[in-house]
Amino acid sequence: MKHPFLISFSGMDGSGKTQLIILLRRFFRRQGISYLYIHGVRDSLGDRAARRIPFFKNLIKSKSPDSETAAGDEPLKNGNEKDKISFLSFLIRIAILVLDALYLRARMLYWEKNYEVIIFDRYVYDKLIHAAYLRGKKHLNPSFWLVRMFPRPNAPIYLHITPEQSMERKKEVVAEGQNEDYFKIKYRLFTEGAILWRLFTIDNSRLSVSEAKKKMISVFKKRYYKKF
Repeated sequence: MKHPFLISFSGMDGSGKTQLIILLRRFFRRQGISYLYIHGVRDSLGDRAARRIPFFKNLIKSKSPDSETAAGDEPLKNGNEKDKISFLSFLIRIAILVLDALYLRARMLYWEKNYEVIIFDRYVYDKLIHAAYLRGKKHLNPSFWLVRMFPRPNAPIYLHITPEQSMERKKEVVAEGQNEDYFKIKYRLFTEGAILWRLFTIDNSRLSVSEAKKKMISVFKKRYYKKF
């Protein structure tokens, strides 16, 4: 029995993930392709627990007293701090990702019977990049075992934009207290992660929406029909 086709979207704030996913879902409906949409933050086990259990949220939140962060990729203030979460909070986040990986693999047994495509709005790549940022890491761990626990997407897409574009497009993130360092650090980590994890890059810093859509559909068709 074949697994469904997995496509993931990763990228900085304002990179166009939501917009392109909406266009992709319209394409699937027109083509009669059954799909499931999963938000990598809101649908994670950790974020669900943080919304329901205040004590759990306090365990994993940022050291910044103004932070509203739960378990996902929400922006944090004071982007120039070295460590924004304690080591215990970091370990809890890693443990949550392990549970997410096991849960995802178990759910695949059901999804393969009901869906042809699974769309991930953010994936483990985004979470590991955010965790590295929170711990003040300058580089990603190239041998991080956690990536291999998650199913490898058939089309792992990285939407590239510059730090300046991210700041311009996500003014609310800047208003929440993020400074230029936050965007530059995230940009460096995403650039490194795209190479490390062999993500397919769509340069949204240069392409129009229609051009990015055409490239995304082209990637999907090439890899989808090759799989099936």
